[in-house]
Amino acid sequence: MTSKPPDDDTNTSNSDDDDVNFFCLGDAALYMQTTTFNTTGQKRWDAAVAMKEFLFDKAEEMFGNTTEKKKICELGSGNGWLAMTMVKKFSCSIDTFYATEMDAGGALEWLNLILDMNREKGKLTPIQREKIYARSLDWNDVSLNKEDKDDERMSDIDFLLGSDLVYEESGVKMLPKVIAKLLSTRCKEPDAFMLYAHTKHRYDGMDVDFFGNLEKEGLDYEEVRKNGTKTPPPSPPPFESLFPELRVAVFRICLRTE
Repeated sequence: MTSKPPDDDTNTSNSDDDDVNFFCLGDAALYMQTTTFNTTGQKRWDAAVAMKEFLFDKAEEMFGNTTEKKKICELGSGNGWLAMTMVKKFSCSIDTFYATEMDAGGALEWLNLILDMNREKGKLTPIQREKIYARSLDWNDVSLNKEDKDDERMSDIDFLLGSDLVYEESGVKMLPKVIAKLLSTRCKEPDAFMLYAHTKHRYDGMDVDFFGNLEKEGLDYEEVRKNGTKTPPPSPPPFESLFPELRVAVFRICLRTE
């Protein structure tokens, strides 16, 4: 029987795995000083909290084999809240956490600032901070070929993460391409996957196009749930309800097998 993955024994004494407000995420004034336009990275999104709850529930399945430390890549890390939460909880089971953001608008600078702030305030230990690599990843200029030599460390990834990344047309088109590229060129195993927390019915039109584009890129997806969770009632079809329930669902996305 696989034992429960250990928590990091170097955690600070005032840490609390259930406290979503544990980390310092900056304020509006600092955000405006750092970024040149709204990069969505100022707040902690509900979908990221749902992803954290899912991963904590699946801890034994995801991190139970402590002899093989995981390499994780998160798309659209924003303020780094999920990266910090996961590395704080599972430091002994995580080798590297790639927290990716775009350079444009100061998004990557903001991410690094928040990560370093939490190290300085003792919310992250130096070892935990070193495990989080804030990396630039521009979805509009993806050249993630295995032959690339400028990004050698971002390889042999075990799985991808993302939370509510579809909120504009460019993301609808580019995110499926990025997911397919990362799964096919940067992941350790051919059956690698992405866990994506998505608020259903937030933008019905974009949802239809996004999931359609996943299929066009050769990707399969299915909703996955926490252990013991009952299957929720089916969501209404897109555009059918004026006020549909905005439920966060976690999807497992993988390359289609022939």
